[in-house]
Amino acid sequence: MPTLRYTLAAILISLAAIGLYSQSRQLEQIRAQLAEYQPSQIDIGFSQSMAIHHQQAIAMSQLILDGRPSGLRPLARNIAGQQLLELGQIQGWLRLWDKPFVPASKEMVWMLMGSKPLDEAFQQYVIDCGKSAEGMPGLASAEDMQQLRMSAGSDRDTLYLRLMLAHHQGGVPMARFATEEAHLPAVKLLAAQIVLDQSKEIQHISAILNAYAQAKAAAKVM
Repeated sequence: MPTLRYTLAAILISLAAIGLYSQSRQLEQIRAQLAEYQPSQIDIGFSQSMAIHHQQAIAMSQLILDGRPSGLRPLARNIAGQQLLELGQIQGWLRLWDKPFVPASKEMVWMLMGSKPLDEAFQQYVIDCGKSAEGMPGLASAEDMQQLRMSAGSDRDTLYLRLMLAHHQGGVPMARFATEEAHLPAVKLLAAQIVLDQSKEIQHISAILNAYAQAKAAAKVM
């Protein structure tokens, strides 16, 4: 009988150990699954920086949509509408992650946290960010925004196009970086969409500016 009791006790201890091991493995799996949904510093930094970027594009576009005549209203409406939707998505992520909408520093240090060293183009972009008074190349200054408010007619349209062209050209590199280095699939997807949309708009804006320049040159000849 003592032998039987010892055998039963050993079996119970073994079963308990198996149960604890199983629970431990389940906890590890749950932790791993949760980690897959946690944002990296790149996800957070990109979201905060792109939120700032989108806010200015929306503000510039709203100035073109203020009721005064402009041939750029369809373009401005499209840019403002698309970026408002994306801004809402980005700010929703930041709320979910319990992170502020504005980064603690203007420096784009999150771009230094990738899985591999930055290539030459990205290195230059980070350097340009550090040199920019606004924290990112291409962002309009307060003086630029005031000039856009005060100008009118073709001068205002041309200035809007030039500011928006520089704005998009300054934003595409960080979006391209996020497509490569962001952790969360949703962030990667939005970054890729931004690269696609703003690259198309860069081409469109450049074509309009060229057409304006040709028309102006032709008018001088006449």
